[in-house]
Amino acid sequence: MDEVDTAQIIVIADDVCRRAGITITWINSNRFGIHAYKHVDRQSRDGPSQFAPCDDKVHFLRPEIILFSPLLRKLVNESNGIFLSVQKLKSSVTGDIRPELLKHSKQYRSILRACVENLQEILPKETFSEEKTMIENFLTIFYQVECVWHLTEILYVDAIPGDVVLSQLLEWISFHFPSRELTATKILAQKSIGADLENSNYWEAVIGCAFHGKLNLVCRLLALHSKADHSAFVTADNIIRTMPVYNVYGGYSVNEFIMRWKHWQMDLCSNLEANYFVIDNNLEMLMKLIAGDESILWEYSMYTEAWYELLAAKLLYSAPCCKQQELSRYANDVAERSQANKHLDRVILALMENDLYQVIKEIQYISDNGWFAAHLIDLLYKCGKLNILNKERTNVTAQLHESLILEYGTTLMSHRSLWQCGGSYLVHCSTQGLARLEILLQLLPTGTEARINKIIDVAQENSMPHVVSSICKIQGMKSIKQGRLGNALTWALRAHDSNFITYIADQFLKHYAEHGELECRDLLENLGSCMLASDRLTFLGKYCEFHKLYGMGEFREAANLLVSLLVSNLTPKYFWSILLTDAIPLLEAEDVIFSSNDCYELLRCAEAHGDDPKFQKDKVSIFRIGVARNLARALSLEGCQAEQ
Repeated sequence: MDEVDTAQIIVIADDVCRRAGITITWINSNRFGIHAYKHVDRQSRDGPSQFAPCDDKVHFLRPEIILFSPLLRKLVNESNGIFLSVQKLKSSVTGDIRPELLKHSKQYRSILRACVENLQEILPKETFSEEKTMIENFLTIFYQVECVWHLTEILYVDAIPGDVVLSQLLEWISFHFPSRELTATKILAQKSIGADLENSNYWEAVIGCAFHGKLNLVCRLLALHSKADHSAFVTADNIIRTMPVYNVYGGYSVNEFIMRWKHWQMDLCSNLEANYFVIDNNLEMLMKLIAGDESILWEYSMYTEAWYELLAAKLLYSAPCCKQQELSRYANDVAERSQANKHLDRVILALMENDLYQVIKEIQYISDNGWFAAHLIDLLYKCGKLNILNKERTNVTAQLHESLILEYGTTLMSHRSLWQCGGSYLVHCSTQGLARLEILLQLLPTGTEARINKIIDVAQENSMPHVVSSICKIQGMKSIKQGRLGNALTWALRAHDSNFITYIADQFLKHYAEHGELECRDLLENLGSCMLASDRLTFLGKYCEFHKLYGMGEFREAANLLVSLLVSNLTPKYFWSILLTDAIPLLEAEDVIFSSNDCYELLRCAEAHGDDPKFQKDKVSIFRIGVARNLARALSLEGCQAEQ
């Protein structure tokens, strides 16, 4: 079927869009905006729009993301852990990593199986409900995913000795089509002779088990037949039990096994030609099937659910040593005759044909939002099994591998809770991953401070200082608008933006200048080396330290710090008058706090910067008198100390 035929059509009920045309704009992640648009270029005639006035609308479009369902959250999180473990293998494992990759493949299948079983447990029993429809859809999707993954593991991940694939194929068939074996088990549990008379589906179970290679079950079922003691049944049982089954560790080469198997087959055919099994038509048909009679295979195809069950039976009874490279020929023959046209049929056939490009193309049509394609292709890429060429015969394997992981990670990044999980996929996309992550981190809704810290942590882990700075400055400005200067300063320090730090330090100083109160004293007194992030913050921190010393009665140390601030050239213009005013109580102290040199510095600063109207109005004269008195006492004291 052509892919275009399966495309979903979305109707936009908008008359303006219908008349004018539409355009689409990417908003973020997998969200798009669609609105009316009429193309205009330089040759278009200017004039009023023919569509005005109108109610123009923007239509938001995004695909349904089933992975965001709480029912599938465990699958997403656990598969992320396995993915990250696979990425570490290259550096931690030397030599062939396929055994390790096989372990990880089985882990992936394990969580898929757990997901399917969980969905089956919670499936509502109502005849029809929206929830039941949704869960049934999930079950269909992940049953197909698990089935394809299992076969891929057999053919491409597991190192099969000698490439003889039949035993694994039979295991795969039995695992995914267990109904016949379950029926056989129920019949055997009754342990009653004449089971063929009591159970209408007796022969269906026998033939089904024969298709799956469960010959032990076939013999046990035949032992319960009403004619089980007849020589024909006894001979059939003996023939089936002695059927050679190839085992790479059985001590026989492939050629030796084929000779033994052909001798066994010739004996069976001799019995059939002698009409030894005509006592029971079903028994005779069973033995013809086991003898490799293809007409019987197709006659009993009604007992199968899929063409690959027929394929496994054909190989078992006609080509038991079929190797992987020969599988394509048999698969095509059976699939074509079965008219296998379903999507799952095409994927499985492509796997058996070793057409991994077609496999990748097909599995992207599974509505699992890219989970399957990203994880399976990553595993195959690590195995070295991918070799994808474009039309120009250029190898694009690495680009395809990265694009699938990039797309899946981007999808998860659009979810409020799964964005960290999505980011871990983007980190492992060496070409575009970090650039994509940098963009998407800045588009994430912030919310709580804990969430913001997580976003910043991811940005820091991946060396994205621009993202950290941008987020911190946004949060800092929010804090300023809320009047939380201490919090704003914390964000500014995390942003490592000296201009922003200077701006916030100014807000502290201006608040003090207006209200005479320093906010967040505890924070300012414990800045430590962060104080050096900006000159203005250094001044603020030192000024806060001055207040602390003054409050503790350490007047001399406070005076020394005040003078150092005055001569440091760090003082903002609007703050000079405050520093000079702060000196007045120290000038009037009983003890001589300022030295004569300090007094000269105070006078110099007053001359240079004491032109503030507030200071000039009523404080300048007090300041000058205080300096004059302190200078006189300081000179007298210094003179006496010199004479001694």
